[in-house]
Amino acid sequence: GNAVYDTTCFGVDAAEQLSDDRYMIFYNQLSSPAGEITLTNQGDAAVFEVQLQKLPASIAKLVFTVSIDGNGRMGQIRSHTVEILQNGTVLLQMEMTGKDFLNERAIISMEIYLKSVWRVNAVARGFNGGLSDLLANFGGEEADDAAPAPQPAPAVPAAPAYAPAPVRPVPVISAPAPALPAYPPVPIAPPPNHLLNPGLATRPAPTPGAPQ
Repeated sequence: GNAVYDTTCFGVDAAEQLSDDRYMIFYNQLSSPAGEITLTNQGDAAVFEVQLQKLPASIAKLVFTVSIDGNGRMGQIRSHTVEILQNGTVLLQMEMTGKDFLNERAIISMEIYLKSVWRVNAVARGFNGGLSDLLANFGGEEADDAAPAPQPAPAVPAAPAYAPAPVRPVPVISAPAPALPAYPPVPIAPPPNHLLNPGLATRPAPTPGAPQ
């Protein structure tokens, strides 16, 4: 038809959940982490190249879908052809037309799943919803185109400045020192007589010429 179609491969785990969104291969992510799944657009065809032996053990199934980007319906398509090629040889081909669908906006075209060996399941089932609904069906979440800018943290008001408390002077109490009482002088007694040299005190000085 004339609508825009989005072709996607979902690499899901054993619970059919998209536990690693790096294995959702579509127009905005054209390759898995190690190149096990790649997508190229060749005119009106979308070509997936898959290296099954390189897929991690967590990937148990590859689900191939096509969805309408807009308000179209799969009942309006002229045809939808799915082919599996190996070494250039067509192993499986499946063709659908608008008569196979009504108002669905997506198709789950085919699955390649691991059950002891890799097997193919031709699903060819309509899905009521677009790419976002397919993503939700497999447990994925659609990223916002523009995440809101983080809001700055509110400013913490500064603590009010308090003036220092005035220092009150300590009152100084001055009082005159009390007068000391006046004591009479202590009398000094002369030394006792027995301490004096009596010879110095009673012996008269000699007279010149007098007999000794």
